[in-house]
Amino acid sequence: MTVENTDKTLGNEKNKKETLGNRISSLRKQRGYTQSEFAEMLSVTPQAVSKWENDISCPDITLLPDIADIFGITVDELLTGRVRTATLPEKEKKHRKNIEKLRLIVRVLRPMQKPIKIALPLSVVKRFARLGVSISNAVGGDYISEEQLSEIMNMVDEGIAGVILDIVTEDDTNVIVEID
Repeated sequence: MTVENTDKTLGNEKNKKETLGNRISSLRKQRGYTQSEFAEMLSVTPQAVSKWENDISCPDITLLPDIADIFGITVDELLTGRVRTATLPEKEKKHRKNIEKLRLIVRVLRPMQKPIKIALPLSVVKRFARLGVSISNAVGGDYISEEQLSEIMNMVDEGIAGVILDIVTEDDTNVIVEID
């Protein structure tokens, strides 16, 4: 099965040789965390974070999922710096995952606060829509408009998966919507 990929680089416009340390530093600063705050979230020392960011050492492999969750990205995105959005070719749409197995994932990253991750089965999201209940009401905020939700559902029907929306609000809250 072939998949057409669209890769976007995370963070600032860096070249492809950006190190993991540079990426961690950039993402941490984008989220407004100090090294000490970030270290506390991971139960490590600020010196450990400094060593990572200066490419003296790397985080323990068991910390990678936690680091990725704090930044609202996947481990693959953390390690490579690329965001992958997959679009299935027309003839292969019939082989894509059953909607019953797909999830709508919403990550809300507020500066200086722990991230929020909401994952809902797409079948539930569709039922909410049929009942006239907006997803923003279901997740307790006004992060996704009805128009955006409708467009996301259209993308799902077209076989699009991966990161669908990545928006930053006026108060620097980062909202990432993904189909997985």
